This record gives sequence, structure tokens and C-alpha cells, in this order.
Amino acid sequence: MILDDRSGQKHSENPSYVLFREVRDISEHYLSDGLSAAGFDISRNATLALASILLNDGQTGDLARTLGITVAMASDLMSALVRGGYAQYSDDRHRLMVITERGSAVLGVVRQATATARWSDFPFRQGDIVISTSAKSGTTWAQMICALLIFRTPDLPASLSELSPWLDWILNPRDKVYAQLAAQDHRRFIKTHMSLTEIGIDPRVTYIVVARHPLDVAVSLYHHDTNIDTERFRELAGISHIESPVKGATPHQWLVHWMSKDGTPDSLPGIIWQLSQAWKRRNQANILLLHYDDLSADLDGEMRRVASRLGISVPEDIWPGLVKAATFDQMRDAANRLQPVPDVLRDNAAFFHRGTSGSGRELLTAAELDRYHARVRRMASPDLLAWLHRS
Repeated sequence: MILDDRSGQKHSENPSYVLFREVRDISEHYLSDGLSAAGFDISRNATLALASILLNDGQTGDLARTLGITVAMASDLMSALVRGGYAQYSDDRHRLMVITERGSAVLGVVRQATATARWSDFPFRQGDIVISTSAKSGTTWAQMICALLIFRTPDLPASLSELSPWLDWILNPRDKVYAQLAAQDHRRFIKTHMSLTEIGIDPRVTYIVVARHPLDVAVSLYHHDTNIDTERFRELAGISHIESPVKGATPHQWLVHWMSKDGTPDSLPGIIWQLSQAWKRRNQANILLLHYDDLSADLDGEMRRVASRLGISVPEDIWPGLVKAATFDQMRDAANRLQPVPDVLRDNAAFFHRGTSGSGRELLTAAELDRYHARVRRMASPDLLAWLHRS
């Protein structure tokens, strides 16, 4: 595997390479601000060294060439990483290194910094649409609605992932996705699972956020993870090992565990925090909040609301066909063109697992549901929770 694209040799466009290249290229403040806020005092070269070790599956022999520094400097970096608890040697010859939990946390912050940099540097156009929604909350549904309104036909000219790229997806290199969006001559609608706070608000852009009951999100995450072909994903991602977070758990066990965990965008605190950032901006003219239950109950009315906010006029005679194409059953039938992560699912249609609300609450006992409400009340305002829970 090649570490540096300047070497003239072939390389793999896996997440480690994307991370290494973008850390090398982005402005220092994107890194320093994020790392400092997370409590890490680590230089750009040390961060690049961690990314390089990950890229090489622990091989350190080419570290100096990768970073463009001397062998002595590379040796000093490795020693500093070990002293700081970011990495450790896995053999006596010091040819292999393992990134520790602390080092992995640094790389997590760095991934977030590179994603933020993509949004900060992206050249928006007047009229762009950004769909900023937590995973399994209705992202694909919002993308489909936008596609139908923009193209005014259920017969879309390309797959949904081509028409509406995921700007900050680590498997999609920055230059590639920038070029893809620059080449589009239709009104652009772009996907992210990041919050409005993280991506920033541009006055030229309309932002659509879809909310879904967090317990239903969690159940959907469970079924999504069980549908991932982990071997295929490992191959595409260029990583040696991956384990499903739901391995061996029943839906109930997974849900109870999920309610108590922290630290990821897909956790309960992560979902509530992302929704809170949208909720406090809900009165801004270019912010549109949708609720999954409203889309289920009155798809026609909600699509008309989206069209009005986007300033899109649709001839009345074609409207019923567009609404039908956005129904859950129709989207499941078209799953091969609509599901957002090509080639990694065992069953594309299963990406659209159920599409109804209440599955999370059905799995919990009364005491467990009380624990959920007690925790979520500490995270969000009562008005947001009343709207979110439909209480």
C-alpha cells in the first residue's frame, strides 16, 4: 500500500489514505482547535504519524518517507507517541506499532476536523440544499423528496447517491466529491449526518433537518448494522478487521445498551444534540425541520411544504406521481438506486426495513421507558422533546 501520492506509485483510496492526505493538506486551525477542545496536545506531525501507522497496518518502516521527514525525526515521533500514550510497540524490533484507545480518540477528532474543513471550504451556490440529518432518521427520504421536486419525475437521471453526494463521507475523497458537485448543473442537494453547528450556516443555502423518535432510530440502526456485509465493507474501507456493534445482541438488548452509551453521533446524546442545534434555529428562513411521523401521516402535505420553502413549483397533474414515488413501499421497490451506500449491504431492500414509528417503545418495559425519558429530559428543552415525542 502506498502512503504518499507524490511517490508516483499506486495507492488505495481507503479511509486511512483519505485521512492522511486531508490532514496533510488542511489548515492547521482545523486540527488545533478540535484537538485542544478535546484535551489533546499533539502536533500535526504526530497526528500524521498516527494516521500513517493506521495506513500501514502498524508497519513503521516507511514512516519517514510518508511524512517527508528524516529517519531520526520519525524515530523521535514514534517515541513521543509512545510516551504520550497514543501508540505502543507491538514487538521487540519496533517495526510494528498499535494505536491505543487514546490515539484512536485523537484520530476520531481529526476525522471530525477534516469533515468540518470540507464544509468550510466548499464553494456553495445560490439555491443549494443541504440535508443535515442523523443516520436512520429519514435522510434518504428527504433526499428523495428533493430529487422528485427538482427533476419533477420519478424517473431520476441517476442513482440517488450520485445526484445527492454525501460530502463528508470518508470513503469519498474530498477532491472527488468536490468535482462531482461542481459538474452538476441541476439544483444541488447535498447529504450530511453532521449538525448545523459543525457544518455552518450559509445564507445562500436551505438546510433540511428530519427528526425521528430516537428509540425508533436506534432500532433502525440495529437492523441496518445486521444488514451490512462486514467483509465487503472491510474490503472497501481497507481495514483488516471490523466487527458489528450489534453482534450477538437481540434488538431489546441492543436498545437498552444504546440508551446508556455516549460519545458517538449515533448515540442518544449525539442525536439529541444535533436536533437541538436545528431546533434553536427553527425560525430562520433557510432552516426547515421535518418530522418523520408527519411524513408518514401526510406525505402530500409535507412535500408541498418542502416545495414551498424551496420555491419550487410543480404542475398539479404530475404531483400524485411524485408523492407515490416518495412512499416507503415505492422507495423500497427502487432500493438498488436509492440506498445510499452501494455494494456493502446484504439486501438493498432491507435498508428500508419498516418505515413505521413505535418499534422502539414496543421493545421496552415500562421501567426501561421511564429511564429513557429521565435521561433525555436532561439533554433537551421540554418544547423540543414534546415535538420530537409527539406528546
